[in-house]
Amino acid sequence: MEVPDLRSLRTADTPRVGGKAAGLGELTAIGLPVPPGLVLPARFLTGMDERALADLLPGLVRERALRPPFAVRSSALFEDGEQASFAGQFHSELDVDEAGLASAVVRCASSASADNVTHYADALGVAPSASGPHPVSVIVQEQVAADLSGVLFTADPLTGDRDTYVLEVVPGPGSALVGGTTEPLALRLGSDGVVVTTRPDWCDDDFEARVLGLCLRLRDVGRSVTEHRGSPQDIEFCTTADDTVVPVQARPITSLPALSTRSFDLTFTPVCHATSDDLGALSRLDKVRLRLVAESCGLRVGRAWIIRAEVCDSPRQDENTALPPGLADARQISFVLQDPARLGGAIVRRFSAADSRRRDLGGMVRLVGTTHDRFALIATEIHDAELSGVARRFGDHVVTEVGFGAFVPKGVVATSQYVCTADGDIEQVESVRQERAFVIEQGMPRAVTIGRTPTLTPEQCQLVCRAVEVANQHYTHPSVEFGVERDGSLFLIDFVEDGAEDAGGTRPDDLGVISPGRVAGRVIRVDDDQSLERESLDAHFHTDRAGAAVAGADDPVIVVAALPYLSLESFIRERNAKSLGFVFRNCSYLSHLSIVLRELGVPALVDRQAYDRLRADDHALLDTADRSVAPVPAAEGTQ
Repeated sequence: MEVPDLRSLRTADTPRVGGKAAGLGELTAIGLPVPPGLVLPARFLTGMDERALADLLPGLVRERALRPPFAVRSSALFEDGEQASFAGQFHSELDVDEAGLASAVVRCASSASADNVTHYADALGVAPSASGPHPVSVIVQEQVAADLSGVLFTADPLTGDRDTYVLEVVPGPGSALVGGTTEPLALRLGSDGVVVTTRPDWCDDDFEARVLGLCLRLRDVGRSVTEHRGSPQDIEFCTTADDTVVPVQARPITSLPALSTRSFDLTFTPVCHATSDDLGALSRLDKVRLRLVAESCGLRVGRAWIIRAEVCDSPRQDENTALPPGLADARQISFVLQDPARLGGAIVRRFSAADSRRRDLGGMVRLVGTTHDRFALIATEIHDAELSGVARRFGDHVVTEVGFGAFVPKGVVATSQYVCTADGDIEQVESVRQERAFVIEQGMPRAVTIGRTPTLTPEQCQLVCRAVEVANQHYTHPSVEFGVERDGSLFLIDFVEDGAEDAGGTRPDDLGVISPGRVAGRVIRVDDDQSLERESLDAHFHTDRAGAAVAGADDPVIVVAALPYLSLESFIRERNAKSLGFVFRNCSYLSHLSIVLRELGVPALVDRQAYDRLRADDHALLDTADRSVAPVPAAEGTQ
C-alpha cells in the first residue's frame, strides 16, 4: 500500500489518511512551508507490529530524505473535523530519532483505543468504524527547530467575530502551550490594531516585541489559510530563529458562535450636506459634528457616511448591493459602531480597503446583528498623511505639535512644537529630529525610519489656528487633530475634548516645562521605547491593555523616559501625585499623558542632558521653577 508524502495530500484524501494529514497537505498547496513528512495510513498499519515497522521505517525516511529529529503525530479519520477536533485526545511524540520511530508509531496508532478517546467520541456522537476503534493514521514529519510556538484562531471563539484573530504564543516548542502547562502571551489581532490581553510573568520586553513584529505576517498566514479552506481556522505554528512562520496544523474552529443570518435593510446618509433632521440624535456624535462644523466654515475633512441597519424580512439594500459612490472606492475607510457605542463591552471598528469594502461592511452587520435588531455605524474616509499633528489654544496663543506619519502624535513620537498667535503668526518654534514614524497597514501601525525634522509652513499654521478657533466655538477645551498630505494640503482628523484646564489660561512660557512642580526621589529609567510605543498605540486604537501598577506607591520617584508615552500612566494609578515626577528627552506638551500630569499636578520637565545623565537608582531633585534636575543625597531624595 502506498505511503504518501504530506505534500501530495488534499481534503479528498481524508478518509484514507485522516483530517490532520489532509489539512497539512492543503497548506502546502498554498505555498506555506509545512515541514516535509510522510503518512502511514491506518489501513497500512493494520496488523503491522513494532518489529515489522522497525524493518520498514528507516528505508522510508531515507528514501524521502527526511532528517531527524522527527515529530510523530496522529491523524485519525474524524480528527480536525468541522464538528469534532479531537484536540489532544490522540498520542503524539516529539524529538524522536530513527531508532525510536517504530515504537513511537505504534504508541500513536494504539492511542485510538484509549479511554479518553472513547469517552470524547461518545460524548459528541462520533461513531467508531465497523471494524473497531477509530482508525488512526500516523504522520512522520521533520521536527521544526522551534524558537517560539503558538496557536492562531482566525475568528474570536467567544463572539464569532471573523475580523478579530486570537493569538497565544510561548517560547520553544508548542507542547507546553497546547498541553496547558504554560500560561501564554495572549494577543487580539483586530482590523483596528493589536492588543496584548495577557502578559505572563515569564514574558520579557524582547519576547513581546518580537511577537508584535510577527503579527502582520501571522495575520496574512491566517487569512490565506482561512480563505483557502473556506472557514475560520485553528492554526498551530512554530517560528524559527530567523522568524520563518511554519504551520504544523490547521483545522476548523469548532463550536464557533454563528453570525447573524437575518436580513438587514441598510440606509446610507452622507454626513456632508446632511441636516440635523436627516441625522437625528446621531448629529451629536463627535465624528458627525466635526464634519458639519468643518463644512460650515470651509475646512477640509474626509468624507463620511452614517449607515443605519434595521432587521427586516426583505431588505431593500444589503451587503451585496452597490455602495454609494465614494464609499465604495475610497482608498481606505474606517467603519465604527456608533449606536450602540459598544458590543459586549468592546468598541467595534474595522479598517477597510477598497477591494474588501462590501465584505467588511457585511461582516460588521452580521456581527452586530447577532444581538441587535437596529444599530448605526459611521464610515469615515481615511487620508494618507505625510505629517500629522495636534493643536490647542492657551489664552491668546495656539500650541501645535507635528510629526511624520499617519499617527497623530500623542506622546508616541518626537514632535516639533509651534507657538502661534490666535491668528496664526508664529512666535516660537522648537524643532526636533524625528527618527521613527508610524504608518497604517491593514489597520495596524508599522514603524518606519525617518531621520528628518517635521515642519509646518506659515500658511499651514494659519489653517491650524483657524481650525482651533472653530473648535473652541463648539467645545470647552478642545484639541484639534489634523493631517498634512504630500502635496502640503491640510485636512482635519478630529476635534477632541481634553477636559483639562491649562495653567491660568495662558500659553506655556517654556515648552520644556510640561507640568510645574518640585519633587525629590529615586530615579527609575524606562528605556524600552518599542514596548512603550506599542502600549501607547494600543490605547490610541481604543484597546484596554492594563499597565502594571508600580509597587511601593509611597516612595518618591522620578521617572526618566524618552517621551511622555500614555502607557507611563501606570506609574500614577496607585501613587500619590506629590511623590512622583517625570523627566523626558523630548517634549509633547499636548500628549494625553501631559494633560493628565497637569491635571494631577505631577511635575514634568523636558531635559535632554538630564535624560542622558541620570541612571537608575540615582537620587535627584526635580524643580521646574528653575528647570533643574540636580543630584541629591539618598536621604534627601526619599523625603
